[in-house]
This record gives sequence, structure tokens and C-alpha cells, in this order.
Amino acid sequence: MRSILGSQRTNPSTQNFRITPVKSLTQILIILAVCSTLLLAQEKQPKKDIAPVSFKKDVAPILDKYCTGCHSADEEHPSQLYLDSYESLMKGGKNGASIKPGDSKESLFMQKMSANPPFGKIMPPPRKKAPTPEQIEVIRMWIDQGAKKN
Repeated sequence: MRSILGSQRTNPSTQNFRITPVKSLTQILIILAVCSTLLLAQEKQPKKDIAPVSFKKDVAPILDKYCTGCHSADEEHPSQLYLDSYESLMKGGKNGASIKPGDSKESLFMQKMSANPPFGKIMPPPRKKAPTPEQIEVIRMWIDQGAKKN
């Protein structure tokens, strides 16, 4: 800094502080590491503003309306997946467990309702009435919340 008289004044607290490229890069990497750690921790925390989804009140009525016409113990379904009770849903069928609690993306139930299921045809079949996107979101949230029998 120059004073009015033209001589240069320096701040004694910053005289010995020099930013070198290595120091700058190290500081930037530390800041990035801290920020990414905080973001990851934030993603893993459950969302507190989302109300818990109830199997009995929210999910079971959707399954009853759209799925149990074919997937009930009274009907012999080739997949052997029966959706008329919580226990049957969690047991799965001949292709394995249909629900992976806490992970809707890895749950076969959700994958079969996607545009490109991992095997076979999309569920429900095109000739049947399908749940609305909002109803599918309710099921997804229930799975992500742990797929509890509540």
C-alpha cells in the first residue's frame, strides 16, 4: 500500500505470509475434501421433513387396487410373487426378494415397474391399469424408509 507521501507501507501481519502454488493447491484440496464429506453425510441422513409412509395405510391399498388381482395367493402366478400380505411381499417370488429395505433402486419390485425392467415385462402389463406416478412414489418412499410393517 502507498501512503499519501508515496512511501510504501506494509502490514506487518502479512509480511511473512506468501501463498505458494503448493500451499494453495493443498488448501483447495483440503476444502474440497471437507465439502464433499459434508455433502455425503448430508445425503445419508434421513429427511426429517418427509412423513413416514405406512404399509397398512399407504402401500397396501395401492397393492390391493393394482397388483393383487394377479399376484395373490388365490391366483397361481408364474412369478410366485404374491402381494396380498406384507410377509408375502417381503418373501418375494421365484426371482428372489422383491423388496430391498432402504434401497428402492435395488428393489426388484420398483425395477419391474420401470420402463426397462431387468427381466420379463413391465408390471403391471400394459392392458392393466397402473398406479399413478404419485402412488409409485409412495411405494418408493416406503422402501427407502426401510419397508417397515407399520
